Amino acid sequence: MLTSAGCDRSAPPQQAAAPAPAVAPSTAPAATASDATTAPSTTQPTSSLINVNGHMTVFPAAKLRIESDGQHLVALLFSDDPKDALKDNYTGNSFYLRFDLDVDSPDKLLDATWHYTAPSSGGGDRDSDSPYGIYLGGRKLQLQPFDFAGRFKQGDEGMTEALFSGQFKILDDTAGRGGPAQLVPVAASLPVRVETDVRAAEH
Repeated sequence: MLTSAGCDRSAPPQQAAAPAPAVAPSTAPAATASDATTAPSTTQPTSSLINVNGHMTVFPAAKLRIESDGQHLVALLFSDDPKDALKDNYTGNSFYLRFDLDVDSPDKLLDATWHYTAPSSGGGDRDSDSPYGIYLGGRKLQLQPFDFAGRFKQGDEGMTEALFSGQFKILDDTAGRGGPAQLVPVAASLPVRVETDVRAAEH
C-alpha cells in the first residue's frame, strides 16, 4: 500500500470540467516508444517514457530501490533526476512511486506484482500530504496514483523492466481552485536500474 512520506510536493486540484492537459514537455527531446525499452548492451538508458493520457512523455531514466518495512518488501520507483530538479524554476518531468510487493525476497522480483487503490472511492479527494506521483513541468502538475497495478519482467540485454498502468488524479498547481480531481490513464514499461537495501531498511 502506498503511504505518505518524504517532501511535501502537494498541489491544489484542477477543475473536473477542464480538459486533460497536453503533457509533452517543451524542454524534452523528441522520442519514440522504443527509446524507453531498448538500450545498448554497454550503457544504461538515459531517458524513459510514460504514456500519460495518450501522450508519450519523456522522463529521466528510471531507478528501482527495494527496501523492507520489517514485514514485506517495499519498492520505490523513481526518476534519476538532475541536480536542477531541486530548484524552484525546474521545468523537467519526474516521478516518485512507492508500492508494496507480494514477495519475500529481492531475488523473486520478477514474480512480484502490486495493485494499489486510493482509500477514497470517489476519485475527487486529494491526498495533500502525499509526495508520490508523476510530476510534469517541474512541480506544476502532479498526477497522484488512484488505481493502478504493475509487475516486472526481464527485458533486453539483461535489464529489468517495471510495467504498470492505471488511473492517476491530476493535481494542478496553477489552477488554485477546489473541486474534484480529474482522472487520466497512465501506462509505462520502464527499464530500471535495481538497487537493494533490505538490511538497512529493517533497522
